[in-house]
Amino acid sequence: MLLVACLAACAGSVESGGSDAGGSAPVCDDDAVVGDYCGGDKVSSGDPDTLYTCAGAGTPTAAEPCAYGCRVAPPGTDDYCLGSPDGYRLPWAHDVSMRLTQDCNDSCCSDHVGNDKFAWDWANGASFAVRAARAGTVTHMKLSSDRGGADSSNSHYVNMIVVDHGDGTQAVYMHLAHDSARAGVTCGAHVDQGQPLAASGTTGHSTGIHLHFQVSGVHPGVDTCECGASGLDCAPDWNPFPSVWVTDAYPTTPIDFQEWPTASDCADRRITMPAAL
Repeated sequence: MLLVACLAACAGSVESGGSDAGGSAPVCDDDAVVGDYCGGDKVSSGDPDTLYTCAGAGTPTAAEPCAYGCRVAPPGTDDYCLGSPDGYRLPWAHDVSMRLTQDCNDSCCSDHVGNDKFAWDWANGASFAVRAARAGTVTHMKLSSDRGGADSSNSHYVNMIVVDHGDGTQAVYMHLAHDSARAGVTCGAHVDQGQPLAASGTTGHSTGIHLHFQVSGVHPGVDTCECGASGLDCAPDWNPFPSVWVTDAYPTTPIDFQEWPTASDCADRRITMPAAL
C-alpha cells in the first residue's frame, strides 16, 4: 500500500471534517486497512473527490483534494486521484523517490538513440508500482517472464505493458516484474492516468530493477493482447516487439511531463527526479 502525503491546504479539512452537508468529520471505517481511499470508500463522511490516507480505523492521517476526481480501485489496490486528461505524468506515486538512470539520446549504452531517442530509464534501488503516465487502452501486455540479465540474449524475455492513448501514440512500459499486474489491469481494458499498472522489475536485457518508458506511434493493423487478458498466456521468451517497437515510420516521440517539462532536453542527465503529482 502507498501513502499519500497531506497537502498543506487540506490539513484543516482533515482535522475539522465538514466535507459533507452535515459537517461531520471524515472517519476511516472499521474495516479500512492501511492505504488510500476516496471519500465514501471505507471513509464515512468523506468528500468523494478527496483521497484519504487511513492507518486503520479512526481519523484519516492525510487527505489530498483530487482536482480531476478520485477513482475507487479494486479491492487490494489503493484508490487514487485522476490526472489531467491532457499531457503526461511521471509514472509512479507522489511519495516515491526516483532517479533518472539513463536519459533520452544518452551516450551511455547505444540504445536510447536514433529512432529510440526519446526513452528514459528510472530506478530507485527497489521495485515500485508503475503507474499510467496517461490514460488509454492496454493493447499489449506480457508478464510471463521472470528472466533478465546483462547479455543481449535476454532481450526477448522482457515483460511490458503498452497503452494506446487513442491519438495515434502509445506508451511502452518495459522490464516489468513477472505476473505483477495490479488488480483491474488486463489487456484490452481502459486505464486512467495515475492508475497502478504493474511492478517494476529486471526482466529482459537488464542489470537491475528499473522502468524503461517511451512514447511512439501506434503500428496499425497489428494483433493485440497476444498473451491473453492476464499477459501470462505466452512463452517467457516471446514478446510483441514487431507490433510495438520503433521504426523509421514510428520513431519515439518527444514529450514532457506535468512535473518535468524539460524531459526531452536530453543531456546525459543523472538526476533525482521531481516529485510525481
